[in-house]
Amino acid sequence: MKKIQVENLKPEMTFSKAVYIDGKNIFAEPNVPLKEVDIKKLMKWGVNFVETEGDIIHHEPAISTDPAIKTKSPAIDKDILEKHKQLLQMRKQFIEIHNNACNLIEQIYTAIRKDLSFSLKDIQKNVNAILGLLKENSNVFIFLNGFDDVERNYLVTHSVNVSFYSLLIGLALNYTDQQLLELGTGTILIDAGMTKVPVYVVHKQSILTDSEFQLVKAHPIHAYKSLIGYPDISDTVASISLQHHEQFDGKGYPRGLKGKDINEYARIASIADSYEAQTSKRSYREKVGAYHAMKNLVASGVNKFDPEILRVFLSIMSVYPVGSLIELNDKSIGIVIGSIVEKPLRPIVKLIFDSNREKIADTKIINLIDDSSKYITKVLDEQEAGINLFDVLWNF
Repeated sequence: MKKIQVENLKPEMTFSKAVYIDGKNIFAEPNVPLKEVDIKKLMKWGVNFVETEGDIIHHEPAISTDPAIKTKSPAIDKDILEKHKQLLQMRKQFIEIHNNACNLIEQIYTAIRKDLSFSLKDIQKNVNAILGLLKENSNVFIFLNGFDDVERNYLVTHSVNVSFYSLLIGLALNYTDQQLLELGTGTILIDAGMTKVPVYVVHKQSILTDSEFQLVKAHPIHAYKSLIGYPDISDTVASISLQHHEQFDGKGYPRGLKGKDINEYARIASIADSYEAQTSKRSYREKVGAYHAMKNLVASGVNKFDPEILRVFLSIMSVYPVGSLIELNDKSIGIVIGSIVEKPLRPIVKLIFDSNREKIADTKIINLIDDSSKYITKVLDEQEAGINLFDVLWNF
């Protein structure tokens, strides 16, 4: 049997003999083209290899990922390009760490619902793994775009993703490792209280009644009461779940706390929670693009969020957050892969379609700081751009 890395599989790839997941379970029949949706499932399940005795008999060419990135401008910031190349090599590591964290939180939320014990050390191990990714390349959060998993309980995925964004803010605030561990532990358990809310309310896809909304609004209290009951969890960590729906102007819940009376970790979690909720797909609604999610945060930030922490998040994400799909004045379309803090309106863009809307066969990067002839005219969602972000980020 020959082993093939899942990340090297492409849609329409066809093999002369059956492809197996583990030597027993067939992934693809012989002479049957692979489907994109099935490859995505392998990635989300954390499967690293498939096996076959056959040969590739058909393979549609995909966009090149040659690390020797081609560009017309020699002045492109080398650090950002190197960072982007490194980022593409972290996909497999991201999948493993994200899946491990989701699997653990799924188990822990079940334990909390049943009032059973769980291991704090396991949580801390996963938080440190996420931290390791972010320290290696802070733009790794880009892989959260398009990695929606509607088959998994969205509360689980949401909690893990909120932890990614919260730790990103914590790193920008120069938190110590201990502070980061506390922040990550509290945010990865952010929706623990939702396990105590009736399931039919949690998964309801229509507008909640007043009484149902009151049940949901009680989830921060449920979370605090559950978490503080575990001897290894501190009040500081448990308070993140309790206070992440408080608002800076005092109009949040459950206690109507105001300003810096709200736990600083919870003020971070509030921003991360709002951003993640907007940018992730749900079974009952489509997601919002990164750029529009940031605009929404800014619009409501005067009242809802700590302005200092929001400014930090804005500086991290920039005006055009990494992962934003944009259209240039020549009608070409690309994805933002980096930016210079001093020039937030002139990011670095990886082109996907040229001005004729033809897919670009080679990797082409434009630094808008150097190329003054081009500028962003529009921010697009996936449907407008005719692009699936998952396909772009995972090279389909």
